[in-house]
Amino acid sequence: MASVPKPPCVVCKTPSVTRCSRCKVVHYCSEACQRKDWPSHKIACTPSTMPSSSAKGTPLTSSTNNNKHPTLPNPSKVLNVTESTPANKSGKPPLQKPAPQKSSTSLKFKYIPSIDNVDENLVIFFHGLGDKIEPNFTKLARSLQLPQTAAVCIQAPTPVPYLEEEGYQWFPSFNNLTGDLLGPEAPERFLQVKNLVRPELVKFLKHCVDYCGFNHRQIVLFGFSQGAEIALDLAAFGGMSLRAVISIAGYMMEESANATAAVSPLTTKIMVVQGDKDETRTVKEAKERIKPVQRIFGKANVEQRIVAGMGHGMPRDEPGWRPLMEFFANNLEHRSVALENMSDVYEVRG
Repeated sequence: MASVPKPPCVVCKTPSVTRCSRCKVVHYCSEACQRKDWPSHKIACTPSTMPSSSAKGTPLTSSTNNNKHPTLPNPSKVLNVTESTPANKSGKPPLQKPAPQKSSTSLKFKYIPSIDNVDENLVIFFHGLGDKIEPNFTKLARSLQLPQTAAVCIQAPTPVPYLEEEGYQWFPSFNNLTGDLLGPEAPERFLQVKNLVRPELVKFLKHCVDYCGFNHRQIVLFGFSQGAEIALDLAAFGGMSLRAVISIAGYMMEESANATAAVSPLTTKIMVVQGDKDETRTVKEAKERIKPVQRIFGKANVEQRIVAGMGHGMPRDEPGWRPLMEFFANNLEHRSVALENMSDVYEVRG
């Protein structure tokens, strides 16, 4: 009797007798192909109505027996779950990640868990010159109500001198004797970024990846003015190709405008929002300042929005916030929690 041809793997077309353990329809030859196909297959994957031999307590295995429906080995085995991200009672990775530890950096920060207890993204906020993380930026992080997104607000290390109210700066910004604003010719600006700020932020990023369990492609930076310069510096020279950066009225520090990125090629998406009424620079100057950003990150990865009527500050109305929320929607990860919670379905993530 002639043997029945084996159906092909939907990914690589190799003959296969193993198939999805949930729908019992789609064939895969290996865990690697199943993992590769899962992002598209999970949309159409529905439970099979066929009786499963596993219901009798017998594990399903590869077989040519037409009365059985062979399955792949448990995909959860390829997730490489470590002790820092322990599995929950269902055996699947937890949806809420550990908060970063205070010892991870000398910089002060405030961690805000996701609103839905699913930590699929991490947005790190950098305040502007003379501000601090509370109350303004922690309030901003909470008000955005981003789904499946945890947030961290980080405070700059150095107090601004002679301010009546407490405020901080990422690098020295004023001459202590005259009070004049320091320009890129002042060496202390970039020295503090290179020797203190950047190393501390890189250490914190690595902690978020290694301890908290975020992938570097799940991390988005959000900065305003001087904080935006630091966010762009970290994305360019921090050694990780992050998901995205949102910059409000901030560009590359002029001292590093001609430097080479630490990772090549960078795939980080950049959104720079600039008001046409910004008193710190004209629209013409803003269009010149975007050129180093395009050179470092790649022109195709950089978008600049000029917002009519907006000054030097955060957006205050719907036209100002619309491009930012669209950018978040296009760049934040989202997982189907309801589907993953089904007992016989595992999302295999690369």
